[in-house]
Amino acid sequence: MDWRAISLHGATGISRVTNVYEVQDLRVPGTRYRIKVLERVQGDFLALPNMCVKNSGGEPEWISGLGRTEVDALQDAVSRTSEMLVSAARLATDDFEWSDPRDF
Repeated sequence: MDWRAISLHGATGISRVTNVYEVQDLRVPGTRYRIKVLERVQGDFLALPNMCVKNSGGEPEWISGLGRTEVDALQDAVSRTSEMLVSAARLATDDFEWSDPRDF
């Protein structure tokens, strides 16, 4: 039986964690962040970084990557994260928001 076909007993959806990647980046406090890649029931992939940069109002602006393959989604997330880091006016420790470590 395929994992996409299991009965969810009232749950609304299911995804499978395919991998967690660690990206080294000197622009980030601690010099690294993680990206979790999920395979969705539709057959595509979603990549979620564990950090983001806050906007000028101090609110986190979370991003994600999408793709037809795991690698496509990972590449999209890395590219979007890099764009976010480049576009920030300044980068201090307080400019970052991190997801709960238990999620990664």
